[in-house]
Amino acid sequence: MSATWIFIINLVVIFIVKVLDNLLSTSKTILIQKNKAFLAGISVVISQIIFYELIDAVSTSGDLTMYVVSVASGIGTILAVGLSNHFSKDRMYINVLLCDDKKVMKNLRNFLKENKITNLATDGYTKDWKKSIAITAYAETKAQSKLIDDYLESLDVKVKRIINKN
Repeated sequence: MSATWIFIINLVVIFIVKVLDNLLSTSKTILIQKNKAFLAGISVVISQIIFYELIDAVSTSGDLTMYVVSVASGIGTILAVGLSNHFSKDRMYINVLLCDDKKVMKNLRNFLKENKITNLATDGYTKDWKKSIAITAYAETKAQSKLIDDYLESLDVKVKRIINKN
């Protein structure tokens, strides 16, 4: 095998190892935020071993290797965040919904019930002290949140919406 092929194979291996290093390093941060200390610690140990090995490889291989490692760092971070988003539970979106039209709010409440979106309807009042309904809807998935978005967009009246992300 020629020296050129060996160099290319070496760059590919370094690239893959650096992607793995950044995947572990970014995962460490995510694991710390999720209070998974043991897994975060293991991630740090493996990442540090890879990191120090890569320093040696980059310092003896030149600029091209440094650029390959830098690009691999970005890709590793993108992969880690993507994997975290894929495997994480959806956030809960708490929607506080207000409207002056009591009938609109009753229909909204029925829509939420039909779509099995947990909600709480309470007595509310308009600016003029007319009785209305205030609804707190708990969208537990992105799909439920999208259903609420679409429903509100289809209305001819304005519904005030305050969203708290948990």
